[in-house]
Amino acid sequence: MKNNIILLYASTLLTLYNMSPSQSSADALSQSVVVIGLNAALQKRFILAPNKNLEPGNVHRAHQCETGVGGKGQDVGVAMSCLSDQKASKNDEAVLLAQFLGMGPEGDAVSTTLRTRHGLSDALTIRNAAPLRTCTTIVGADEATELVETSGEVTHEEMKLLQRKVEEMTTGGGKADCVCIMGSMPPGCGEDTYAELTSRLAGKESLVLIDSVIGLDPLLGALAAIYDTNDYDNVGSKKKGIVGGGAVLKLNAAELCKLADVTKTAGEADQATMEELTASVKGFVAKHSNAAGALNYLCITDGKWPGYLIEIPESASASFRTWQLPAVDLSKEGMLYPIGAGDTVAAGTLAAWQYLQRHRANDDGKFFGVVPSKIGTQLSDRKAQWSEEGEEDEGIKMAAAFAFGLACGSASCLQQEELCVYSRRRDEVFWRDDETRRSVMETTGTGRGELPSFPLKR
Repeated sequence: MKNNIILLYASTLLTLYNMSPSQSSADALSQSVVVIGLNAALQKRFILAPNKNLEPGNVHRAHQCETGVGGKGQDVGVAMSCLSDQKASKNDEAVLLAQFLGMGPEGDAVSTTLRTRHGLSDALTIRNAAPLRTCTTIVGADEATELVETSGEVTHEEMKLLQRKVEEMTTGGGKADCVCIMGSMPPGCGEDTYAELTSRLAGKESLVLIDSVIGLDPLLGALAAIYDTNDYDNVGSKKKGIVGGGAVLKLNAAELCKLADVTKTAGEADQATMEELTASVKGFVAKHSNAAGALNYLCITDGKWPGYLIEIPESASASFRTWQLPAVDLSKEGMLYPIGAGDTVAAGTLAAWQYLQRHRANDDGKFFGVVPSKIGTQLSDRKAQWSEEGEEDEGIKMAAAFAFGLACGSASCLQQEELCVYSRRRDEVFWRDDETRRSVMETTGTGRGELPSFPLKR
């Protein structure tokens, strides 16, 4: 796939586009996605011979070795480059990575790959002194094992340098259109690092997706201050979404239960029950006092089980809506490659949300964001079909975006090369019309009433 990227259409058709590196332009920041991925890595894939799995204690010789980009934020950047059509885009810097890349050959390799293969700018990249960590995936016939090295420490001066770069870009180009906060932080970063960077990058109109539980409390506090509804004239509807900006927290069901101190009755790999999710949402809002002011939705994944979009209630005792998004059955697809799939879900969700929130029918056909018009048109059509009687519903808009993200994650599991998302079948990753259903549940502190499920028709 040299010098190419894979574009995932909403119907998950495979299309290739040649790429060229983007040029730096601070003026584009207000139309850019900034991915905060501080903990980068060089990703190595040690592929065993066909029909072989890892056997502890034995010697293994590689059938094939591959080297690429690792780190959750970097995965998002790569996935967005796969989705975008940079030749048609009006924005040369639709995606920017805020990251630390250690000095040495590992950092050089990742930096070169991100720029030359995926067209991602290094305008917010800090080449710190500590060597870049290496993550190794041992790929067997039907299982994969991940070995993750510890990260080098970021110094106070290196963090200040990143903050100055962010400050310079926001001074020249305004606040970022979207901010994506991914994964862990390297040693040397304080608990409030994500909060501090987000406060500099995000404004009231920014869309923010969080895929991390590190430094969550200060981050929620910073977002609540950014989205303070007291400054808005129209506060009758659910917080930020009606205005233009908003935030979602993407996490898996086990993480949500843990954050809310809810014990799952089954193992972490087993499906979470609706009762556990309901208790976890209420517990999360009660435990994190800024959650209601900071977040619009929770985007919950649950492995091979259905995902859930949950509207954040105003309080632990308030009712809230839940959309169930059935998972695609990949059990008959042979060897799957799930590492990085969650990052692809985040990338697809934010890219689709940006389009649905920003694009207008009277635009000139070229969208400044990540999603090309062919994908965007299908997203808009699906959102309209899911809406009842044409009524505009921010929840339906977010559900369509999250459904697209889940489709991207499912598609990435089918591809051995990391984060090149595609499908060999036309409709079985994103839409699945004959099986897809939406369940809308009104949940209260005393019980749950369910509205009838209905097909989400094409």
